[in-house]
Amino acid sequence: MKEYHYNYLWIGILIISIFGTFFIIKMAYANPLGLPDYAFTKPGIKEAYSFAKLGSDKLTGLPCNCGCMSDAANHGGRLHSRGLIDCFMQGNVNNGGQWDGHASECGLCYEDALLAKKLYEEGKLKQEIKLSLEAKYATQIISNSTVYGKIEVN
Repeated sequence: MKEYHYNYLWIGILIISIFGTFFIIKMAYANPLGLPDYAFTKPGIKEAYSFAKLGSDKLTGLPCNCGCMSDAANHGGRLHSRGLIDCFMQGNVNNGGQWDGHASECGLCYEDALLAKKLYEEGKLKQEIKLSLEAKYATQIISNSTVYGKIEVN
């Protein structure tokens, strides 16, 4: 009769193990910040969206250099007027706004947000970061020269 008691013990251990496994998996994939699904496509994009959620005031007023602040037609029909933060959200996500997928598709936007985060961590002020972002793109030149020769621009 004692042999059957061990069967109940093993069944109990198995059931607890199954529930424990599901709990651990759920915790591993938790999304405590409520980030959108597209924020998880790359680790850098996730980090940038997390920074935008937690430090939205730090990205407000910083320039975005992908053209979204001057060309609404090619950027989802919405002119990004508040600065780099508009690439991540419409309004304030912490106060009823919505996420914007633009930064998840634009390397300039999320990389500039990560650069801003790094500079803030180094103790830089917002004005210094703004000047740094402007200087980063001030020296870039758009060229019509390619490895195949010059391209005629109409």
